[in-house]
Amino acid sequence: MINEYTYGCFKADGKEFLGDIMIKNNKVHYWQDLTGWDLNVKHINNLLMERPDVFVIGTGAGGLLRVGDDIKEHLQSWKMNSTNRPVYHIVKNTEAIKIINSSMENGKRVCAVLAGSC
Repeated sequence: MINEYTYGCFKADGKEFLGDIMIKNNKVHYWQDLTGWDLNVKHINNLLMERPDVFVIGTGAGGLLRVGDDIKEHLQSWKMNSTNRPVYHIVKNTEAIKIINSSMENGKRVCAVLAGSC
C-alpha cells in the first residue's frame, strides 16, 4: 500500500521512494524506465504479463504523463485477449493511489506505474 504521496516522493511499506515507482504484484519498486513524459507500450508490457486483477497508470501530480492512444489500444486489446481481464485506470496520482490501496485491501493483485512528478 502507498501510505503517502507528495510531489516526487512516495512512502510505502515503511520505505521512501523518490521519483517514479511501479507496483508489481502488490509490491512497490523503483521504476527507472521512464525518460521524459511519454509512456510507451514497452513500459507496461512486463507488468501486464503478471496478469494483474487491476492495472493502474498514475499520470503524475498534475496529470502530465502522456499516455497515447497506442497505450489505450494496447490495454483494450490485452483486456479482450486475456483470460484474466484486468480492470485498468489512467488517472492522476492521487486518484491512482486510492484505487491501488482499495484494490489491495480487497485482495486484488495490482500492477501499476506512477510518475513521481509530472
